[in-house]
Amino acid sequence: MKYIDDINLFKSNKDFVAEIDMTGSLGRIYHYPQRMEGCLFLLCLRGECDITIHLSEHKIQKNDIVTILPETFVHVHRQSPDCRLYLIGFNKELLNGINLFNSTMNYLSALIDTPIIPLRPEITELFQDYFMLLIKMKRMGAKPNKDLISTMLLTILHGVGSIHQNTNVTTRTFNRGEEIVKRLVQYIIKHYTKERSVAFYADLLHISPQHLSTTVNKITGKTVTDIIAKLVITDAEAKLKSTDLTIQEIAYSLNFPDISFFGKYFKRYTGMSPKQYRENG
Repeated sequence: MKYIDDINLFKSNKDFVAEIDMTGSLGRIYHYPQRMEGCLFLLCLRGECDITIHLSEHKIQKNDIVTILPETFVHVHRQSPDCRLYLIGFNKELLNGINLFNSTMNYLSALIDTPIIPLRPEITELFQDYFMLLIKMKRMGAKPNKDLISTMLLTILHGVGSIHQNTNVTTRTFNRGEEIVKRLVQYIIKHYTKERSVAFYADLLHISPQHLSTTVNKITGKTVTDIIAKLVITDAEAKLKSTDLTIQEIAYSLNFPDISFFGKYFKRYTGMSPKQYRENG
C-alpha cells in the first residue's frame, strides 16, 4: 500500500503522510529500531501492537492514541492480524514552522513520559473523523496549503495535550529514586552520542556515581551502563539498517575511537558484529 513508501517520506519534501494501516505496514517498516524523522500519530481502532518507544515497551490497544515525537527511536515487535491503525505523520520542516517546544510546553513532558493514552470511544470517533479528513486530503493528490496543515497539526497536538491535562495520566508523582531515573534517561537521550561515563551523568544530577548506580539498579534492575548501551546500540542498529553510512562512519558518529572498538562493543550487546547485523535480513 502507498503508506510503505510514504512513511519514510519524512526524508522527502512532503509535509505530511496520512493512511490507514490494515496490513501491518507499520510493523514491516519498523521491524528494527529506527529514529523517527518527524512527528507521528497513531490511532488504534482494533487489535493490538507491541512497540518500543525510546527505551520503554508498550502495548497499543483499541481506542489508544499514540504520539511519537521527532528523534524518538521506534521498534514494532508485533501487530495482531486484526490490527487497524490510522497513521498521520508530519515532517520536521512543518514542526519547525510551528515551534514545537513553545507550542506544546504545557504538556510536552507528559507526551514524552506517556506517549500512549486510552480514549473514551466517543473521543476516538472524533479523532477518527479528523484523521479521515487528512487521509482524504492526502488521497486527493493536490498539494494542500502549508498553513492549513500546520493548523491541523497543532489541533491534534493540543487535542492530545488537553486529554493529558484532564486525566490522571499527568498527575502521577514520582518518588526521589524514580525522578532520578527519569532525569537520567532524559540526559542520556541528549548526550549518549558523546558521553558513556557514569560519572558524567552523576555530575549532571549532582549526586555521586555510587548513589546513581545504586538508585538505578533498585528502580530498574539494570545498571546505568546498560541503559546507556541500550540507546547507543539502538542508534547503531538503526543506522546499520536504514542508512548507507559505512560502519566506520557509524562508529565515529557514536564517538567510538575506531571501528574495532565499536565492533567489540556492538557484539557484546547483540551477539553479532555490525557487518553481520547489517547483512542479516
